[in-house]
Amino acid sequence: MRTNIERLNDAIQAIYPDIENEVQSYSPACEIRLWWELSACVLSSQVSYGLAIAMTDEITKSNLLIEKYSDVESLYVQLKKLLNTPVKVGEKYMRHRFYDAKANQLAKCRELVYKHTGSLRKLLDSFNNHFEAREWLVKNMPGLGPKQASMFLRNSGTTYELAILDRHVLNYMSLLGIYNESEKFISSKKKYLHYEKLLSEHAEDLNCKIGLLDWAIWVVMRVIENNKEFTPQCA
Repeated sequence: MRTNIERLNDAIQAIYPDIENEVQSYSPACEIRLWWELSACVLSSQVSYGLAIAMTDEITKSNLLIEKYSDVESLYVQLKKLLNTPVKVGEKYMRHRFYDAKANQLAKCRELVYKHTGSLRKLLDSFNNHFEAREWLVKNMPGLGPKQASMFLRNSGTTYELAILDRHVLNYMSLLGIYNESEKFISSKKKYLHYEKLLSEHAEDLNCKIGLLDWAIWVVMRVIENNKEFTPQCA
């Protein structure tokens, strides 16, 4: 009889080819899509994914991050108003829990991008590699830690060689015995790089790209955790 870990890995490797085939069909993201992805990454911290996506859609429809504002304060005020306006998420109407802080972060991100290169596409194209890109984003873009920056670079199609170590992936790593912390998330850059390296070595053993493997892990672990089939150490 196969163990839970073996069945888990079977499920992950079964859907990995589908994810790999899907990303190969992606076209380069346009500027509007890049800002959608960046906004989603900034807004998703400590709120439900559904709310983050609903708010991101509202920002995209407003064109606030595409239009040119005379100053960052004007953009901040408009974003704050939008994020403080309830949107429908499922059967509920919700506003962003951190509407003030997130409006400020997005306004500063937009100001920084347009001053630095003029567009997100030009910014992403300016880096020599994905490690340099993530380092710059984490250092300069408010609201982006290693996880959010990695997610933006993956979802924008920039690279599939970085890990998004969210709680689902950390739960999987706990089950494998390669994550030994009690926290649901990793805030330390040093720790993030350490555990990313461990997951990267695991991905190499499976002949998988780490950024696509952790996507497959995320899908499978969400199903498992919802069904309570396992009791992960990182709950």
